[in-house]
Amino acid sequence: MQLKRRQWLNVFLLPSAGWTLILILVHQSIVAASSFYLTRLIEAFQHQGEYGTYLIFYLTAMLVPYLPGCTSLFTLQLWINDAHRRFTTRFSNAAYGRTEMHRDSDLRETVESVAARNSFMAIKDYLTFIHGFVGFSLNSALSMLVLSALLPGHLFSGYVISLALSVVLILLLRGTVGRQSTRTENEFIAYSESLSRIWENSTLGNHYNYQLWQSSRDRHASQYYRQSNKLQLLKQSGNLALAVAALLPTIYLISEAVRSAMTEPTLVAAIIVNLTRVFHILGSLSALVYQLLDFSAMNSRLRVMFETERMFSEPSNLPNSPCGEIFLNGNPVHDYISVTMSVRSSNQGRFTVRGANGAGKSTLLHVLKKALADDAVLLPAQHGRLEWQHESKTLSTGQKTLAQLQEISNHTDVKYLLLDEWDANLDSDNKCAISEMLDLLSQSRVVVEIRH
Repeated sequence: MQLKRRQWLNVFLLPSAGWTLILILVHQSIVAASSFYLTRLIEAFQHQGEYGTYLIFYLTAMLVPYLPGCTSLFTLQLWINDAHRRFTTRFSNAAYGRTEMHRDSDLRETVESVAARNSFMAIKDYLTFIHGFVGFSLNSALSMLVLSALLPGHLFSGYVISLALSVVLILLLRGTVGRQSTRTENEFIAYSESLSRIWENSTLGNHYNYQLWQSSRDRHASQYYRQSNKLQLLKQSGNLALAVAALLPTIYLISEAVRSAMTEPTLVAAIIVNLTRVFHILGSLSALVYQLLDFSAMNSRLRVMFETERMFSEPSNLPNSPCGEIFLNGNPVHDYISVTMSVRSSNQGRFTVRGANGAGKSTLLHVLKKALADDAVLLPAQHGRLEWQHESKTLSTGQKTLAQLQEISNHTDVKYLLLDEWDANLDSDNKCAISEMLDLLSQSRVVVEIRH
């Protein structure tokens, strides 16, 4: 619960968030004031009084809001960028060192999808929604407060009735929309993971793999499209009901006020002049409550992100012994703890691990990395996406490995080098060159390698 609360606070407790909300308040306060000046302008004009001052104030109130309004959109972008930077930093820190999870391919696809594809758009959509929601709320509330001081009191009561009906509808629909939003977001993640495998399954031209990928893609596409259609249908049905609840009570009261024989002409003129503003407010109310429904969808997308992050806080252990026969420098390995103690007690040397596939060789390297932490560097069999200083796009696999080993050799704080099947798919020249590099490295640090 504490982690969950901290995750949400990290989105909001930013200086850019505060400035954005302050600018929205200033913007909507000036907009609301324009109704006051317009009404006073009409009254003064009808009574042939001095209306020049009200005209100046009204025109100013129509022009000035653009400054805080546009600035708030700029600070909103700062808020989005700051929140995303904070999330990705926290997300990667949570994943750092969870070596026991490295080979979980399903978790890997989910994490990469959240971090690389979904997180920025989810945060952007969420905070953009907050910006619009706060603006709508303040516009509706402040404008109606101003109009309630100028127009008949029962018009304000009509607005309150509309708001109450809308709140009831929101409470009835919110849970259903939220659950459907969560299902839709989960299906989207599964669909995006399937699409992320397009490259190898398409470009290699393997018909069998391509057909399987197409089948998987079509299945996930159908599931996501079906859930997204259901979500949109549910939200739009609620939107229609909310529009009726927001508009009808106040429309009825306005009609009665204008038709009443007891209403003064000046008041009728004020009502007619402000009709555009009143209906704008009611339209804002309808949009506001619709956005409250959409808020469930926004929350669901962030919850999926936060749930993925929380997975790294859950306990997860590596096994204590291999599940098959593996050997370290020709000696059988019965448990990982003794190997860890032996490697930790060494200052230099080269340890070679051999054994059948699936016997537990790679797991041994993960156990060592977990125990040795930042003193060790682990190069898994597929390490092409690790970040390095040197440019490697034009290098062969063997040349890349040599360059990486050379880069590691420049860091004296690396005491242990763990390599998983570095010799796989290499020609003899590259194997000899890398082996000579490892012999050199093993003179000043410990090298643990898995070999065919």
